[in-house]
Amino acid sequence: MQDTNNIFSEMFRIFFQRPIFDNMTKLLFAIISLALLSHSARSQDKGLYDFHPPLKIPLILSSNFGELRPNHFHMGLDFKTNNKIGYNLYSIDDGFVSRVKVSAYGYGKVVYIDHPNGMTSVYAHCSEFKGAIDSLVRATQEREQNYEVEVFPGRNTIKVKKGEIIALSGNTGGSSGPHLHFEIRDTKTEHALNPLLYGFPIEDHKQPEMRHLKIYGLTQSGYRIPGKSVEKALVKSGSKYVVTGNTVTVNPSLLTKDGGLGFAFDVIDRFDGASNQCGLFGSRLIVDGDTIFGQETVRVPFESTRYVNSHKDYEEYQVNRRKYHKCFRTEENDLPIYINNALGLVKSAPGKSHQVKYIAFDAAGNESVVEFTLKVNDGAISSTNWGTPGKSNVVPQESFFFDVSDCKIQGGYATVYEPMEIDSDHLDTHFGSPETPVNRSYKIKVKVDGPKDGKHYLEMITAKGRTRAISVTYQDGWAVANCKYFGAYSLKRDETPPSAKMITYGNVIPASASKINWAISDDVSGIEDYDLFIDGKWYLLEYDYKSGYVTFQKPQGFKGKKEVRLVVKDACGNEKVLENSIDFQ
Repeated sequence: MQDTNNIFSEMFRIFFQRPIFDNMTKLLFAIISLALLSHSARSQDKGLYDFHPPLKIPLILSSNFGELRPNHFHMGLDFKTNNKIGYNLYSIDDGFVSRVKVSAYGYGKVVYIDHPNGMTSVYAHCSEFKGAIDSLVRATQEREQNYEVEVFPGRNTIKVKKGEIIALSGNTGGSSGPHLHFEIRDTKTEHALNPLLYGFPIEDHKQPEMRHLKIYGLTQSGYRIPGKSVEKALVKSGSKYVVTGNTVTVNPSLLTKDGGLGFAFDVIDRFDGASNQCGLFGSRLIVDGDTIFGQETVRVPFESTRYVNSHKDYEEYQVNRRKYHKCFRTEENDLPIYINNALGLVKSAPGKSHQVKYIAFDAAGNESVVEFTLKVNDGAISSTNWGTPGKSNVVPQESFFFDVSDCKIQGGYATVYEPMEIDSDHLDTHFGSPETPVNRSYKIKVKVDGPKDGKHYLEMITAKGRTRAISVTYQDGWAVANCKYFGAYSLKRDETPPSAKMITYGNVIPASASKINWAISDDVSGIEDYDLFIDGKWYLLEYDYKSGYVTFQKPQGFKGKKEVRLVVKDACGNEKVLENSIDFQ
């Protein structure tokens, strides 16, 4: 499919460089070429693969591949499990278990299976593993005396057959409710692939829904100029979407000498059987008969997924939860979802009009269309030089270093997505706007007075007044933090141990009790470790950070008076110990 895409893309580029064709001929060629290209992507490999469904209940989606999320694209499909855990999960094809991980966060309990076709399937948020997978994980947890483990079995360690039960569905890790998070990855590159392109029986007869459009003034590098935008509502009219009067008028102040205009559309999609808002698969922007920008979310590299903050209108997403997909990109945005790698800037001038057509489509071929006229009023254009590097600007294309009193701040290429103004007079306490997203982490170094005993952390006040505790390392008298937030910061110490308390039972555990829970928490640096010892022997605890509980599953026949010791540590090494004599009846 990639070769086919490349062929059509090159044909498309060469054709439109030739001046001998009029706009009508170009438009006809564009329609034919893009239809073939889109069909190629949307039907990718469906006839080549006969995968077993990962569940044997109706495959209803609550989220799809490429949906806009905070700081990342959704990298798989979320299948509904009737708000229950415990459904059998099946390997979609023959293969071997290449990775198993247990974490209190993120994917929770997750299995990775490599298949002979060069793909890896991923099954996340499991409630439990089955068979040899479960035995391997439990043995590793016992050996490492840790709930959170990661294992990379060899090719011949755990082989599985197509349709074999590998785990049960669950709600572990960062899951907000029972479901299966399912992925397909390219085994070699580990890029996430869109599972909707591989023939799973998922019903989808719904067209994408358009809600708003936005037009921005852009620099020549694709950066939005602050305060230079116009927003309009879109409504459904018959089979198409329209804007009031079928015309959008903008002031020439949106224009600059070297820049242009950019378009974005607030658009979502839905699937049969559910009302959940899902993400857009693909789109095309056609201006004056020429296709100037397009996207198809076929694959997303994990190392590029934070560019979702550049692909979407970040501020609209944060404030209004509007899901704007930009039909332009910045020069640093290396996401492989864009057709022809175009920037998507529309060159215009005062008094000029443009015919605009936007097509949004899903992986099943359902599509929605809006067409309108864009008019630029007469008048003077803007003379802004927004985005110029300087002592009050951090820009994507350059690294930066600030040395102020007892603090040093440094970052590399593409730390920010767009130019960011900074307050150069208060860099010892503030760096950047807390509402601005960070692309690549940067370092803050603060001089340390006193003991370097692991009790320090960097506190940062981020968007909406949230307090973040960022761990530090010590280097030559400095505390060094790798930051993925902007905002007010200060170096602090955490000398307060976590809290821990047994829930429900006292010192007598009835025979009917199958498990014991303790509530654990830490209000500063966060929980780092937890261990349970009974009569001096280590026992497994499962931690669910959402409930704040650690749980001990009582083995069968576990009876008698025993010495129980629970040890809980935070990220700064502070320790809470509970010791009890408990009678297990």
